[in-house]
Amino acid sequence: MNNSLCRSFPRLLVFLLLIFSLLLFRNIVSAQDNSEPIQLREITVTPGKFTIREGTQSTLSLSKKEIDLFPLIDNDIARAAQVFPGVVSNDFSARFNVRGGEKDEILVRLDGMELFEPYHLQDFGGAISIIDLGLVRRADLLMGGFPAEYGDKMSGVFDITAKEGSREGFGMNFGIDLINAHTLLEGPLSEKGSWLLSARRGYVDLILALIDADEELKPQYADLYGKIAYDFTDRDKLTLNGLYAWDKNLIDEDDDENDLRSTYQNAIIWTKWRHFFSERIWSDLFVFNGIATRDRQKGSGLDERELGFIGAKGEVTAQILKTHTIRGGVEWRWSTAEYDYDIRERRAGIDQYDRITAKVDDSGNEVKAYLQDEWQIHPMLAVNVGGRYLIQDYRRSGVQKYEVSPRIALAVKPIENLVLRGAWGLYHQPIELLTIPVEDEIDSVGRAEEATHYVIGAEYALRGNFLIRAEGYYKTLENLAGQIRDFGRQTQIFTNPDSGNVKGFDLLMSRAVSDQLTWSLGYAYAIAKEQSGDEEFFREFDQRHTIALNGSYQLSQGWHLHTTWRFHTGNPTTELTHTIVTLPDGNLTCDRQLGSTNSQRLPPYHSLDLRFTKTSFHRSWNLTWYVQVLNLYNRSNVHERAFSQIRDEDTNAIIGCDVSDEPLFPIVPTLGISATF
Repeated sequence: MNNSLCRSFPRLLVFLLLIFSLLLFRNIVSAQDNSEPIQLREITVTPGKFTIREGTQSTLSLSKKEIDLFPLIDNDIARAAQVFPGVVSNDFSARFNVRGGEKDEILVRLDGMELFEPYHLQDFGGAISIIDLGLVRRADLLMGGFPAEYGDKMSGVFDITAKEGSREGFGMNFGIDLINAHTLLEGPLSEKGSWLLSARRGYVDLILALIDADEELKPQYADLYGKIAYDFTDRDKLTLNGLYAWDKNLIDEDDDENDLRSTYQNAIIWTKWRHFFSERIWSDLFVFNGIATRDRQKGSGLDERELGFIGAKGEVTAQILKTHTIRGGVEWRWSTAEYDYDIRERRAGIDQYDRITAKVDDSGNEVKAYLQDEWQIHPMLAVNVGGRYLIQDYRRSGVQKYEVSPRIALAVKPIENLVLRGAWGLYHQPIELLTIPVEDEIDSVGRAEEATHYVIGAEYALRGNFLIRAEGYYKTLENLAGQIRDFGRQTQIFTNPDSGNVKGFDLLMSRAVSDQLTWSLGYAYAIAKEQSGDEEFFREFDQRHTIALNGSYQLSQGWHLHTTWRFHTGNPTTELTHTIVTLPDGNLTCDRQLGSTNSQRLPPYHSLDLRFTKTSFHRSWNLTWYVQVLNLYNRSNVHERAFSQIRDEDTNAIIGCDVSDEPLFPIVPTLGISATF
């Protein structure tokens, strides 16, 4: 890989976006303030799916306005998913798991383009996504049995469409809360186009600097997003998107082995050309280029990565005979990757370390293709049949270089207000050059991970404002490889399973009692297991029972109250035994032993979150402020159990050994304010 190109690309992207802003300055200062009030956008909940959609008025849906009122850290769209059954998350991370899957088993797309590692603060679990809720026009979360057009992940899809800039006049939004500050500018490009520019800077590091702690923590992050949309003709529309995210983290402890310094950069730019051949046939052509870098120094170890890709994809949609919607597409991508990984990881015992090393310098091509047909056989019967094909030329010798993934889904409407659904599919998740799990001493690409989905569900609407939806599923998992490391915390235990299975069901009820009061109740039951050799154990995110209760009430004009109560069974954990041992020289040390993998459970998790939001509407601008309290009754929830040493304050000698509970968030009051012009 061209190292100078990797280092200069983020600067080039920022430079292009800044130049773009300067070119539009004349439009900005001369534009009249004729912007219209923000139109409500709605989230419609379906089995295994929620949707943000512009212009929907269904009383059975959650609107984007309601999502804006949720008590969420940083108003993060990824954290909004935690209110739906089947989704597993924790306080520290915006990443989430779907139906017993790993965090890396969810495809995240923005305006049709797959994003690589779309999270800030990766050394702290990926605490914040790089997409602000204010940018979102539409988002689909699919949690099982999704069609062939989506790939190549095993558990779910988070498909986001960013809003376009206003074509009516210049507008701006400024906001600040406890974690970051953001700015969004938008405006027209003549009558045929629009532009949008968004910037955000986190200041968690400034807050932590005010706290007297034993360790120095200094996480910093920022992101920049720009979008141009232009209609060349009535049949041709071009959009240009650019996204850049930057992180810099510092953890300075008394123990040099756990000191951490890291820098991350993630940038992608892509164009999309949509052409309408007719009202029923259209095509999308994408051209894209992106890079990602990581420079991570932990103790005496290092983790350096330079990753890049370039490619194109084309998709065609054709509606035939009013009963068939056929979609197909082909994508080509060339990737290049350099890894230099050399980290000591503690596996068991105070002096037992494994030194994990891997060096990779490779490049190659991959081609993806899909074809599907959604056939409306009868007004009460529809079927979606399709398949995907994937080939990677950089897989190691002796490994099959391709996979085929057939999928089928069926929907039946036997009576009014009742819909029954079923789905089966084969889902392959390839190891790509950008995602080689070098942490597990894997330095080449083998065959893809594989999951088989069996899904059946039903939804029933009653009296126009009450909805019940249920879905059962069973998944088998094969050829599992790699796990996302939750850096920055205590020593963790990682296993490398070969296979697994997940089974469970989700239940969701929602009710619009009136224009002022709505509520929803979600319940999920799941059993997630995996196997390594002859040993079978629970997956890390096996949560037997999960409950999410939400209520929203409009107190008066502009005043809203939203409450959320969440509960789930404690996550599996491996038994830790920590005993003090006297060495021959008379000094004391700690003997660390591990029990059977995930044979115990952490205490149950539950939390009550509350948020008041006030919006004031003025002649040419709106002001919104909120006060929220997370974990209102200050529940001491446990994140993990960790080994700890008790030392003498004067001599720093070990005098005892213990296993302690590492907590999640205590009660956290926050506030924020934003102005829209």
